[in-house]
Amino acid sequence: MHEIIICKMKNRVGVLNRFTGLLTRRNINIESASINSTPDNKAVVAKFKIQVTEANEREHLKRVIAKQIDVLSVQWDDCKK
Repeated sequence: MHEIIICKMKNRVGVLNRFTGLLTRRNINIESASINSTPDNKAVVAKFKIQVTEANEREHLKRVIAKQIDVLSVQWDDCKK
């Protein structure tokens, strides 16, 4: 099932690399990505379309991502596209 996860992260070197590595270790494929900086350029808002195979994996992934030091917020986009 395809899902869209939205993450707000600090705009620092290596943050996006750690985030994608976290997905790679769980064998989750990123199908598309959109990354935009905030007006003050201190954070980025990243939207990823990923494929999640199990429903319980969705909430586990959200908790794991939220624990990352430079991640400010994580949410699932509920509108299906």
